[in-house]
Amino acid sequence: MPSLRRLSVAILTAGTFVLGSGALLFGAKPARAAEAPPSGSPMAELKKSNAQLDKVLQKNKPNWSPEAELERSEVKKLVGSFLDYGELAHRALAKNWDKLTAKQRAEFVETLRELVERSYLRQVHGSPNYNIKYEKEEKTGNEADVTATLNTTSHGKKAKVALEYKMLWKEGRWVVYDVVTDEQSMLENYRAEFSKIINRDGFDALLKKMKKKLDEKEDDSGE
Repeated sequence: MPSLRRLSVAILTAGTFVLGSGALLFGAKPARAAEAPPSGSPMAELKKSNAQLDKVLQKNKPNWSPEAELERSEVKKLVGSFLDYGELAHRALAKNWDKLTAKQRAEFVETLRELVERSYLRQVHGSPNYNIKYEKEEKTGNEADVTATLNTTSHGKKAKVALEYKMLWKEGRWVVYDVVTDEQSMLENYRAEFSKIINRDGFDALLKKMKKKLDEKEDDSGE
């Protein structure tokens, strides 16, 4: 069973991709300004997405079954509807994004997406019951923060994890670009890990490492 922290990250953010000591979640280019004035409730959007994911995951079909493949496709589609891979990738790569060609960006985003989806599906399969209690939302311009608490169990004990979703109004909807778990920002961790690898070995080495991870045989333990 995955650790509580990894489980909470998987439930909330579509999974993790481990590079050395870092856990990485990715995507592509952020919008610079909202195309239209923000409207609606970011908290309501999160609740809706979470409810849809719960409905699919509760089926919990055996991995070998045809129904399981359909379930995986549904989960990927739902996760992609509220997680903006493009926003996450650009913010995570920071200044390094501007140095990439269009081809490199496209290849990077696609590889990241596949890693995130595979890791998420592996970690949430057979996970213990959990629920998320949404508490409040604060909107400032075209950005918003939504706070919540994840209630779950770890090794037979009840546990609570403080959450904060960082959201952006983009293309007429609210999307997530960062999740802070017990005051630990995933986006900041991603940025530090990317920078470390690129500065040491270069972007091509980072992409190669990611593809190698994608080619590895999946670990059924979820570790």
